[in-house]
Amino acid sequence: MAVVPLIQTPVGIQQDKTSALTTGRVAGAAALVLATSLALAGCIQAISARFESPEKAVSVTGVLFAAILAAATGAYILRLGRKARPETASLVFLTACSGILLATYFFCTSGYIFFPADILIWAEGDFVNDILKFSKGYPLYTSPLNNDSFHYVPGPQLLTYLLAWMAGKADSIPAYRVIQVVFTAVAAFVGTLCCRRILRMARPEAQAGKGWLWNGFWFAALFLIATNSITNPFSHNLHGDALAQLATIVSYYLLLVYAETRSRLVLAAMALMGPIGFLTKQSLLIWPVFYAGFLAVWGGSWKRAAAFAAAAAGLCGITIAACYAIWGPPFMYWIFYEMYTHPVSPLRSFQHVLDSWAYFAAGLLGGVALLRNKKMPGLTGLWLIWLALIALECYTSGIEWMLNHIGPGCLIAGVWFLTGLTCLDDRARSAGPADMQSWINAGAVTAAVALLFSGMGLVRIPLSPMTPDTYRYVHDIENQFQGRNADQILLDTGTWVYRRDRVIMKDRVTSLSTQASGDVAVDFSGFLSRLAAKRYSRILVRNFHQPDFWYDNAVWPRARGLRQAFLDNYRETGSIPAAIGPRALKKWAEDPHLFGEITILEPKLDPQIDSRK
Repeated sequence: MAVVPLIQTPVGIQQDKTSALTTGRVAGAAALVLATSLALAGCIQAISARFESPEKAVSVTGVLFAAILAAATGAYILRLGRKARPETASLVFLTACSGILLATYFFCTSGYIFFPADILIWAEGDFVNDILKFSKGYPLYTSPLNNDSFHYVPGPQLLTYLLAWMAGKADSIPAYRVIQVVFTAVAAFVGTLCCRRILRMARPEAQAGKGWLWNGFWFAALFLIATNSITNPFSHNLHGDALAQLATIVSYYLLLVYAETRSRLVLAAMALMGPIGFLTKQSLLIWPVFYAGFLAVWGGSWKRAAAFAAAAAGLCGITIAACYAIWGPPFMYWIFYEMYTHPVSPLRSFQHVLDSWAYFAAGLLGGVALLRNKKMPGLTGLWLIWLALIALECYTSGIEWMLNHIGPGCLIAGVWFLTGLTCLDDRARSAGPADMQSWINAGAVTAAVALLFSGMGLVRIPLSPMTPDTYRYVHDIENQFQGRNADQILLDTGTWVYRRDRVIMKDRVTSLSTQASGDVAVDFSGFLSRLAAKRYSRILVRNFHQPDFWYDNAVWPRARGLRQAFLDNYRETGSIPAAIGPRALKKWAEDPHLFGEITILEPKLDPQIDSRK
């Protein structure tokens, strides 16, 4: 069977053969957007430091933002006069708006990124713990009786450590978070390349997407989508989300390239994305299935689809077997069985669809704008792959209440939406000279897109989420370790206090609670025996008297009785007050629970000693 491109370009339309030049232009636009946004973030920081009142600082910042938007759009209109196009004026406004929102993101998250302790979300302590294990030569996955492992695959942790080590920051928690932001920036860059390729497939004659302004807008908007507060709130935290999102968008870009070029080299890269994706996040094993399905339906060759499926399955099997050879049965327990014990709630999955409605709408609207040429069945298949991905992500997100599982699908939805917007812009330009109705239409579309930014979770209040009291909270925890061996003190979560002495602590709350929250029997004999033996000279736990105590949560499907084990063997000797966040922010930390009051427990004395006293 003859090998032909899946996406047929019209006769006489020459494809862009200067991909390196195109990539360079995108990189230049991205660099300009980042430099401008970071500089503007510095201005916001200066304004925030100048005014003691948060409301006053936000008001002044708002005036600055309005001036930038008016100046950017006004400068274009005044410069060209009657030759000004409403589509370009709209694009200038949206690009400036995206840059402002990106600067606000950098300002708001800088307090998180440079925070010295790994307690911003539940995953950070285990993320750093895996890095500590690797640097010490300790197995990443051990017996569940130890409660020192978690159900994350090792790719994000190990790659973060490698990059930090190469930068001379191997022991810097802020550096680890900066690397997650870099992963996100690269994901936005690859997403921009996806926009260019889809536009070329759907409308090869389009000129709108070739200028630096569109590239800058695409990159800024996709960076915001990749960090949106609804489905991507952890992209700057120590979690696998940032790298998983990057792996997903790279997987999708490879599919776009193959659909257009039928390159065997690209096909080989696609086969490698199976094991690479698995080492990043278990759910990314779905990509070989998507690839094989696309090849079978739109590839024109069942033999090639079957050969690809066999090769990809073999590579994934070899990868899993290698991990088993390194870590043994504990790897299978944590990576597969432990996740299996958490059933999906269909009702919760449906709620997540409603919560992320803006991204479903964006992807659907983008498809409507781009899939008008029925001679391009391959492009329809590419759009359906996105729809299947985000639907699957919504379903599997029903395991928990968080929506971060849907983040990669939302980024691809943004790609389709922004490309569809570009296609509409190109059609409007080719309709003829601009008149008053054209300006009204452009203004309405601009307002609708700007308002949609809020629905997508791209708008943030320019306030710093951290206060001096959060640092006091960290110092109070560190003081509990002064003059004591770190391996004798159990902190429920957070690994930064153990790194100086290179201690791998057992009985971490995230490891234990993820097992206990499943509806299966779990062996806690190791934990209970260590409490009974008073293995720890001091224990620091959050929310000890609350129903959502992480060692014994009231919402677990089975009562585990672990709180009573604490009470039987330990007594309260003090507490660390909760950290106080900015009063101007309703939610000032990703996980306020981790900044809550800490109860200090110490072993109960022997009853005979108590009676003699």
